[in-house]
Amino acid sequence: MAGPCARPVPVRQPQTAARRIGSMAEQLSDEEILAAATELAAGQVGGTLATVHAEDATPYVTYVLFHLRANGEVLFGSGASPQHSRNMIATPEVSFLIDNRDMVTTDWTKFDRVVIEGRSVLVGREDERYHDYVAELAAKNQMAAFFTEHGSLFVIQPRRLILMKGLDPVRHTVDFDW
Repeated sequence: MAGPCARPVPVRQPQTAARRIGSMAEQLSDEEILAAATELAAGQVGGTLATVHAEDATPYVTYVLFHLRANGEVLFGSGASPQHSRNMIATPEVSFLIDNRDMVTTDWTKFDRVVIEGRSVLVGREDERYHDYVAELAAKNQMAAFFTEHGSLFVIQPRRLILMKGLDPVRHTVDFDW
């Protein structure tokens, strides 16, 4: 499928910044931020994908099964007809939330979140990365691979990854070069 989402993923280097809100807190390296994000994501089956409606540009949010790669890219599958697929084809800029919200009921201080802001890219079956990406999805969750094999594969190219840990006011941020 041709279009704005069909271009290959560029190679980018992360650039770290800790955004302080309030007190002085520990600044994590790129590697530490990405490792913490990957660890959180490994324990979560799904995440929240935010897109913009293709028809009227209003926000649209949905839950998708996913895999977060160590480099900050998010892999997920989708059918051709869901609203979020149509939205990403029209406007590929997205935001993706990974969290452990189940912790809120037992210990709010352990409620961790990762927000990935970036661009969705449709990866066609002819793309040399396709089978490796589907294998990565299957290793995490067979149902995610099923949806992908019976629909389309998307990868989110991160522009920014933000890690928020518990009640810590620091936003650990990795900015990616395009």
